[in-house]
Amino acid sequence: MAAAGSGSFRNGRIASKHLRMLVALLVVSCCLGHGFGDEDHVEVEGISSSCMESERRALLAIKSDMYDPGDRFSSWTGKDCCGWRGVACDNTTGHVTKLDLRYPYTYDIWDGNYPYIYDLWDLIYNEERIGVSKVNPSLQELKHLKYLDLSMNNFSHAPLPKMIASLVHLEYLNLSYAMFHGPIPPQLGNLSNLHYLDLQGWYDYHLHVVDLDWLSRIPSLKYLDMSEVNLSKAINWFYVINSIPALEVLRLSDANLPYVPSPLPPFNLTAISTLDLSGNSDITSAMLRWLSNATSLEYLLLSGCGSLTIQSLQVALGALSNLKGLDLSGNSLKGEIFELLNNVSSRGLKHLDLSVNQLSGDIPGSLRDLEYLDLSWNFNVTLHILVSLGNLTNLRHLDLGDNSISREIPPTIGNFVRLEYLDLSFNGIIGKIPQSIGNLSNLVELHLSVNNIVGWIPPSIGNLTNLVYLDLSWNNIVGWIPSSMGNLTNLVCLDLSWNNIVGWIPSSMGNLTNLVYLDLSRNNIVGCIPNTLGTLIHMEQLYLFNNRISGQIPETIGGLLNLQMLSLSNNLISGQVPNTIGRIHRLQLLDMSYNNLSGQIPTTLGDLCNLTRLDLSCNNIGGDLTNLFYGLSTCSQGASISSLDLVLKGNNLSGIIPSIMGQLSQLYEIDLSSNSLAGNITEAHFF
Repeated sequence: MAAAGSGSFRNGRIASKHLRMLVALLVVSCCLGHGFGDEDHVEVEGISSSCMESERRALLAIKSDMYDPGDRFSSWTGKDCCGWRGVACDNTTGHVTKLDLRYPYTYDIWDGNYPYIYDLWDLIYNEERIGVSKVNPSLQELKHLKYLDLSMNNFSHAPLPKMIASLVHLEYLNLSYAMFHGPIPPQLGNLSNLHYLDLQGWYDYHLHVVDLDWLSRIPSLKYLDMSEVNLSKAINWFYVINSIPALEVLRLSDANLPYVPSPLPPFNLTAISTLDLSGNSDITSAMLRWLSNATSLEYLLLSGCGSLTIQSLQVALGALSNLKGLDLSGNSLKGEIFELLNNVSSRGLKHLDLSVNQLSGDIPGSLRDLEYLDLSWNFNVTLHILVSLGNLTNLRHLDLGDNSISREIPPTIGNFVRLEYLDLSFNGIIGKIPQSIGNLSNLVELHLSVNNIVGWIPPSIGNLTNLVYLDLSWNNIVGWIPSSMGNLTNLVCLDLSWNNIVGWIPSSMGNLTNLVYLDLSRNNIVGCIPNTLGTLIHMEQLYLFNNRISGQIPETIGGLLNLQMLSLSNNLISGQVPNTIGRIHRLQLLDMSYNNLSGQIPTTLGDLCNLTRLDLSCNNIGGDLTNLFYGLSTCSQGASISSLDLVLKGNNLSGIIPSIMGQLSQLYEIDLSSNSLAGNITEAHFF
């Protein structure tokens, strides 16, 4: 197998391009066959049956203990188990050789060629969301398995099954993120044919080992991932790993690796291409010098190792002539960037992450092949960095956020035409957004928030038709929103809040039909809310508060059926609250306070059973509350509302406070002050 690290970089269970090609070649072969009484193996005119009956029964037993929320096993019917999803058989013998039961998670994140695993909170959340599975003992009946993947399932802290060690023909074993708990059985050393072994833990060291001697019995191992496995007692880890010369990919991030005293053994990992030791604090200078022998190394990840220095890294980095990816983020490295990278080969480095350090200075212009550069959270990087990047026109990802860049964005930014991600947020950038920004037609994300940018939004921004995320918030931008903004039909998130934008919302914004989040709050926007906003059917959050918007709320707003947050407060909006808002049943926040609204509260608001806050305060709304409370009480009885803040103060409401308010058991806060209501809110309203 070729080096599996060439197509991956970040931590996590990541298979290589070559491995995926291998998996793709394990295609199902459906052969002819009929049952003639021999239940285990049948031949018709010399052609083998496509499925062993005993193995088919074993598969069904395995299926019975696996969580299936939908159609995961929908194809597991009939006699031909070799045609079932995730199953493949040997063409000649009919024995099952592949079983892929990886749970189909939906939140893996990809950034270009570099995969990122989901974050910790997603993982913890999904431990509860995904039903519990068990490893059925019938698994050991599949004695001819070469490929087994049980990753991403919820085995609910069960021990890692020892019986897997009986599947001695295994070449591929993936048990990552499967929520196993306890010691890794040393019996896995019986799997001497393994090329690929992924035991990556899920969090908090729920898997552990006492020693790693058993690994030395798997000499053909090419891929090993034991990230998030507690190896603190495996004092022999370094020597065992070094005894497996076939290793191409080694991932031991956040494994609590114990200190390795000098002298170190002669370097033996002559095939290593990817090495991830991130999150381990005992990476010594001697180990880095030892690494300088890894001339085949292409991807090196030492993020969050803590004790690294520029001086200790220089020798190793200067010798690694084949490096394509380097991650030194989160090490508090101090000094000049140029000093750190001066000896790094300029021939092939494509991915460089130096974020969360204390570096300053420039990137060597010789690194012309760079595609990914992250210098965020260094604080000492200054504007000159943008000038020094002039030769790096192959960049696709550039993150300079959270630094000390305090001058203008140079027009030369338009030369980085391959950029897909640009983050200059949380700096002190001044001046205008240059017109040349419109040259970056491949941009997917643009982050310029929390700076001192002035001037108008350039109309050329409408050329960025691939943009999904645009954040210009917390600046001093003036002028109108350009109508060309309506060209950005792929936008999912648009944030222009906390600026000095004037003029009205262009009707072309109605073209942004993929918008989920729109924030235009805290500006000086005037005019009416355009009817076209009602076409944004995917919108979930809409914030227009603290502007000077006037006119009436359009009836079309009721078309935003996915809306959960709507805030129009602190404007000059007049007229009535439209009845159509009652159609937006997913609304959780409805805030129209501090406007000039009149008329009565529409009865349809009582249908909004997911509300957690309804604020219509400080308007000129009249009428009584009977219909509203009757509707909300129905929601309360149906347990739809878990907690509701109801703020109606400062209006012209009249009549008697209805006794049915007592059925609103989920009311958390209520403010009816400064109205013309009769009666008092007493305990009688609630009991």
